[in-house]
Amino acid sequence: MTQHFLHSKESRNFARKINRLTEDEAELWLAVARWDVTDKQGCPSCGLFRKHYRRVRTRRWRCANASCGHEFSVTSGTPFHGHKLPLTDILRLFAAFENGAKGQSLLEASRRVGCTPKTAQAFFGKIREWMVHDMDLRPLEGTVHMDGGYFGGKPRKPNRRARMPKDALKIRFGTKAPKDASHPWIEAGMTYRNWCKRARKRVVIALCESAGRRMGSHRTMAFVCSAENETEVTRLVKNFVRPDARVMTDESGAYSIVSAFAAEHYTVSHAHEFSTPEGVSDNMCETLFSRFRRSEYGTLHGFRPKYMQDYACEFVWRENHRRHAQDERFRLLLMGLMTAPVSRWWAGYWQGRHRQGELGLDYFLGRIPN
Repeated sequence: MTQHFLHSKESRNFARKINRLTEDEAELWLAVARWDVTDKQGCPSCGLFRKHYRRVRTRRWRCANASCGHEFSVTSGTPFHGHKLPLTDILRLFAAFENGAKGQSLLEASRRVGCTPKTAQAFFGKIREWMVHDMDLRPLEGTVHMDGGYFGGKPRKPNRRARMPKDALKIRFGTKAPKDASHPWIEAGMTYRNWCKRARKRVVIALCESAGRRMGSHRTMAFVCSAENETEVTRLVKNFVRPDARVMTDESGAYSIVSAFAAEHYTVSHAHEFSTPEGVSDNMCETLFSRFRRSEYGTLHGFRPKYMQDYACEFVWRENHRRHAQDERFRLLLMGLMTAPVSRWWAGYWQGRHRQGELGLDYFLGRIPN
């Protein structure tokens, strides 16, 4: 039997290095990830790239350009601009985020590193912000699986399995149904709290490009959509699937329009089977949703609609890099964040500067490469 990747030595080839780093070594790692060299630095103010004057005591440099004179550190102008953490803790938070196959709990990460949960939340939020902007939006080709999954809005189970009568709900909540119309949550057979929670449910539609037989997905996308219907599916297929691709979906009527924009369209009836004898399935999407749902129920215990797309991009990144070695995933995270600009959504989050509104498919349609 083939050994699972998480049991291999490549999946754990980095843990000891992180715990033994000194502050000087951590600064060197960040500098190499940002500038790719150890003896030169790039001034974030004027852009001069050369060896600048070192401020050893404060771990900063002063720009060698006489007309600039700007002082900067290894994290200046990055998402971690103005941080108050030791550099070793920054790397340990990176390692904690990378190590969670099904996401990383904020409380667990804060206990492991020794920071507050608020610090961990802002730190992980900045990583997810980078993942939102880093998701590869090039059209998929070859065999493409497409499916939708519903997340959020998890109801609270009742005390009793049997549905309570309408009169019991009225007495419990102290409400009286109008003579001409009853309350909608009573008609639906649920409590008012669960009725409100249901409004948080969102559909995430995933598209997965096959890497070959028994190789899983090669590249994945996932978008929070307004609904799983023909309108949203049409926009997805026209923008993110090549016309010569072979698309596989389930039997939902929302995907009946796919054949108008793709060369081939095959469906599998989930009421009878997960995969047809000919190999038609959407199992690559189900794999992504399985990881996503295990995080929702077992690690993060729920998603809020405002940041649902951020989490979807996180699990897209985890799915796309699931077979990379641990040190390679860490290096990709470090290089991506250290070359990204200052965070727009999480800088000053705990001072009240929050992102407005939800992200979804419309946000990405304006970023499609030409």
